[in-house]
Amino acid sequence: MGNGPGRRVVDVILQLAIVYQTIIWNTGDLREGLISDGEKSLDLSDDFGMLFTFLDQSPNQPGLYITGDNIAEEWVTLSGPAATDVRATYINFDLVNGDHKAAGEPTSPLVIGQPGSCFDGPHGPDSLVAFGGCPGKNSFDVLAATSASQLAMTYSNNPAHGAVLTQVTPNSVGDTARVAFSGFSYHEIRDDRVQSPVDRVQHLFRILKWIDSGIADPTVVPDPPHLRNELAQNYPNPFNPSTTIRYSIKERGRVTLRIYSVAGKLVRTLVDDIQSPLAEGFLVMWDGTSTSGNATASGVYFYRLTAKNFTKTKKMIILK
Repeated sequence: MGNGPGRRVVDVILQLAIVYQTIIWNTGDLREGLISDGEKSLDLSDDFGMLFTFLDQSPNQPGLYITGDNIAEEWVTLSGPAATDVRATYINFDLVNGDHKAAGEPTSPLVIGQPGSCFDGPHGPDSLVAFGGCPGKNSFDVLAATSASQLAMTYSNNPAHGAVLTQVTPNSVGDTARVAFSGFSYHEIRDDRVQSPVDRVQHLFRILKWIDSGIADPTVVPDPPHLRNELAQNYPNPFNPSTTIRYSIKERGRVTLRIYSVAGKLVRTLVDDIQSPLAEGFLVMWDGTSTSGNATASGVYFYRLTAKNFTKTKKMIILK
């Protein structure tokens, strides 16, 4: 009761706005009392009031990173004025679904950055896995960008299934407030491939750099990327209706990626081209259809990558 920071901070301007530039608010997989509006008996702290004043009155380029599995789902039910003001002014969004699985996403969806967003790097958009654990453990919020907000990351590269939103807004004291809002918790970020830095570190770096917290790009020359031939396990697996296959190549040459049935019959050719190595590798999605465009049946299939001096085959399962 009244134990949130909105109750503990006596003067938002003196204690926060002129001292700090960025607030990170992470509620993990908690399901209620995530950002209090001071209206519910669960917590009478007006946390939203504190956050609104911080964003609205700070002369210090204020930034806010909100991340949690169920924040949006609870937020849209709150009636406190500050909860409404933060959403109306500094991060405009709609809730598509409070459970990503009910929206048709896999338990642990692949989250992909959008071109032009803060997650769009020199080698293409970032990607990560939002780890859902067992099917009943986590339910991530599916978001829609509205008005001034921008879609920064999506689940399964589906623009109708927003995973991270960003918004830049002038505040009342002539400065600029930046807010990043994630439908899944920072706790649940997992790597989708072997890389450095790990996705959790890279994700936070991108957000803090976008907020402009004084984090500079490295000034040293990095070691050249270690290029190798590799075929990763498709994700998700089993899958329905689509899955993602990642691979990397060591040398320039003709590359083929083909799908076969258990009987050895060619089902679909996904890649047949001359390719050069990329540090971040290649990403191919298969929608479960054959060369003729027909949906394939449930069962076991094999996918084979052939590159210069390299061939590898892995198994995957369509489960309908």
